[in-house]
Parts: sequence; C-alpha cells; structure tokens
Amino acid sequence: MNNHAFQAARTQLEQLIHRNVDSKEKLAMLSLVKDMAAAMEAEQDIADGALRIGYAKRRMFPLPTIFRQREVRAA
Repeated sequence: MNNHAFQAARTQLEQLIHRNVDSKEKLAMLSLVKDMAAAMEAEQDIADGALRIGYAKRRMFPLPTIFRQREVRAA
C-alpha cells in the first residue's frame, strides 16, 4: 500500500469513527489510528533510508562490477 492510499484509508476510518462511535471510545480509537499512522511513517522512513543507502553504494562502486564482468567474459 502506498502512502497516498494509506492516507486516504486513514481519513475514511477517522470520519467513520467521528460519525459512529461514542465520545468515550472515540478518543481511544483515534489515538490508535494516530499510532498506526506513526508506525507506518516510521517503517516508510526506514525503507526509504535503505533504498538511499543501496543507491549510494551502487553509484560509488560501479567500476569493480564492470571489471568483474569483463574477467568472467574473458575466462
């Protein structure tokens, strides 16, 4: 699920909670939705960081890969 789809689903869930849940339970449910969103954002940040690191490694060390490919072809 991408971030846009998650935010849309979160908005719909919050609207349903506001319309259909008693005020006593409403705050607890909205707090859980908020915690879920924070966890999703943290997970996305971790994944984005891993992708950036992998991209940086591939950009910094392309030559050994090229030389290894040439050695394999020559053998």
